Amino acid sequence: MERQLLLLGLLLGEKMHGYQLNMYLKHALGFCTDLKKSTAYYTLEKLENDGYVRKEVEREGRRPERRVYEITEKGKSHFFDLLRSHLSEFTRTYYGDDVGIAFMDQITTVEARLLLAQKREKVQAVLREFRELPEHGGNWRHLVNHNIAHLEAELNWLEGILTELDPAGSRGSRIVSGEEEGGFRHE
Repeated sequence: MERQLLLLGLLLGEKMHGYQLNMYLKHALGFCTDLKKSTAYYTLEKLENDGYVRKEVEREGRRPERRVYEITEKGKSHFFDLLRSHLSEFTRTYYGDDVGIAFMDQITTVEARLLLAQKREKVQAVLREFRELPEHGGNWRHLVNHNIAHLEAELNWLEGILTELDPAGSRGSRIVSGEEEGGFRHE
């Protein structure tokens, strides 16, 4: 549904051809969505079939034909329904990285710490990218700040677990499930 909301929201401002939409998604909104070109076209086709978007084929001079999308009145109504739903609901975030954390006890603490330190560097790099983004006006700044807050929280969590896995007290040990506070003990 967020894909529909995103595309309808972009079309709310103006008609756009597919290439223009995809370039906008890639360059202006790449920091907040990973919507692929093929998925965008698939979603636009679905929106068209549902009557939310109208497509026209245009040709300028000798240039190839291009599909131009425009939101319909029904699409505007659907956009506002989706917007209200998204703003009032909470979708719990699941982190794919948590699967590796669940099995971290299968490697040594030293290796786990090394790998988590590498993860921290990657998170720091993404955080730097967000902090270096040009100023986004309007509500886009809230989206950027939301991502920054999540990245900072991830860094805080990583710092905490890296401190817990301090090799000074557990060099070469493996983390195993236990009854101790935090649910882990070192062997």
